[in-house]
Amino acid sequence: MFLVTTADQRFWKTDTPILFLGEWCRTFEQKPVWSNLNHEVLSYHWELREKYYQDYLGLDRLYERLLPPFAECLNALHNEKNSIRYWRIILSPWLYYFIQTFYDRFLSIRHAIDSGKVTLTWVPHLGETDYIPKDFLTFQEWQSRDDYNLYLYSHLIKVLGGIPFEVQNHPLGFQQRPSQTVMGLKNRVKQGVKQMLEIYSKFTPRKLNEIVMVSLYINASDLVRLQISLGQLPYPHSPMVMPIEVTPNLELRKKLEIPHDQNEFESLLSKLIPKQMPTVYLEGYAELKKKAERVFPKNPKSIFYVNAHFFDEGFKVWSAARMENGAKLLGTQHGGHYGNALWSANETHEVKVADKYYTWGWEDESKDNLVPLSSVQLAGTRKRIGFRSRGRILWLGMSRPRYSSWMLSAPVGVQMLNYIEEQKNFLEALHPEAKNLFTMRLFHTDYGWGIKERLNEAISGLRFAGCNRTMYQQLCQSRLCVGTYNSTTNLETISANFPTIAFWNFDHWKLRESARPYFEDMVRAGIFHDNPESAAQKVNEIYRDPFKWWHSSSIQEARKRFCYRFARTSESWLSEWKEELLRVAGK
Repeated sequence: MFLVTTADQRFWKTDTPILFLGEWCRTFEQKPVWSNLNHEVLSYHWELREKYYQDYLGLDRLYERLLPPFAECLNALHNEKNSIRYWRIILSPWLYYFIQTFYDRFLSIRHAIDSGKVTLTWVPHLGETDYIPKDFLTFQEWQSRDDYNLYLYSHLIKVLGGIPFEVQNHPLGFQQRPSQTVMGLKNRVKQGVKQMLEIYSKFTPRKLNEIVMVSLYINASDLVRLQISLGQLPYPHSPMVMPIEVTPNLELRKKLEIPHDQNEFESLLSKLIPKQMPTVYLEGYAELKKKAERVFPKNPKSIFYVNAHFFDEGFKVWSAARMENGAKLLGTQHGGHYGNALWSANETHEVKVADKYYTWGWEDESKDNLVPLSSVQLAGTRKRIGFRSRGRILWLGMSRPRYSSWMLSAPVGVQMLNYIEEQKNFLEALHPEAKNLFTMRLFHTDYGWGIKERLNEAISGLRFAGCNRTMYQQLCQSRLCVGTYNSTTNLETISANFPTIAFWNFDHWKLRESARPYFEDMVRAGIFHDNPESAAQKVNEIYRDPFKWWHSSSIQEARKRFCYRFARTSESWLSEWKEELLRVAGK
């Protein structure tokens, strides 16, 4: 059979039986093509959730084993003597996720080889410097693209052997993330204001800027109030340093030699990492560091951030250097799934990087840097969510990348099709009068699954919310919110005391043991459901007056217990945060 690895039809041989490597090859918009082909879809290697979890634990151990030699090698290349933690802050978002991404692609190709079914495949011509990302954000964007995944699969096919291939000279459309965009007058004014605020924050006296706050999920007025309460001059915008475009230096990359065990995957990984490491950590590192030192404050006592430690390369280099000089790194939770997921690469990395990590209520006895505190983010969200007793029912959709990216206990690969079937089953179980009230808000990215089209194909007449209004605006016109996954939005609506029903497959969204009692409490209350039919039955019971149901004593008691653990808010959040931040800063 001819092996197809991605949805790029230029690399499909359609006049012969086809073996699709996975469901990511069969996008819904291409259904008229693939539905008429003689084809099979290879089973997915992570369909068994226990294997997925155990592989996550193994890759986490591998990453921890590789980080020290990487730190030593990068210190030598850059003539520095930084700690392992320094390089963890800078390098790990990419290294951690690249290991997980490449292992998924490796297992898929190995599975295709072991199937014994493949007789031929087509691969593109691969240049030595193709698909070297500029930074972590570029890599993260590439992970869901067909061309980058075709590059990875083709590389593996060439080096593993076992699959006959022919090279096709189709261009892959390779491009870096644009570093500049054409801006209109309004955006140029905004950019100018931001630049002035950056200069203002840089020259603020140290004693009035000892607790630096970067990219917090908090509205400007609350941020200013918090800064003033700390005795600091307010600065609502932190600096942003963009990596420069540089040409990869292949001779330099040959010096990036990392020891590895003699198993097949680690051997392949150690050879590919020097070819894939973003230029910002090698060729562009010195210039980025110089720029960051110029625009960020010099010697803060502590640095409070939300997610700048993922995508903001300038911040990572600066904060790592300040950490080496004694500054405390204070991270905080910024979404759902934290503290309750059985595994989450995001949470694991964020907690490891921070001196103190502020949760929305949950704790973990094995980690002594966790501090439960009221959520600043949720406190601001509460003000934006209203209720309309005769309004519609807002149904929140979800989507996951077709290609596995960072690992967490959530649907992966073909399991997205299971999710779509669950939504169909939910709709079919609704009372016609209730169904007529539903408006679905699709996820911000479809990733090629064609969720809207698949649902419309199964059930006609569905209403979909337009993208011209925010979720909060749509909630203000609604009587009930229906969530479909273990998400931030559930925490936002429930903490805002907005009537909410949510359902998802608990096997796909596995919980850690410490979280189970709280979720089981919500299931008993009828707020959370582990199957679509149960959720639909509850909607049928309460849709005429969800406010009355929601404000019953049993529901409110379950809601409050859950929120205190996973979505804690407080009217006195400002004084709580002031006391904590001053304590950490030693003031």
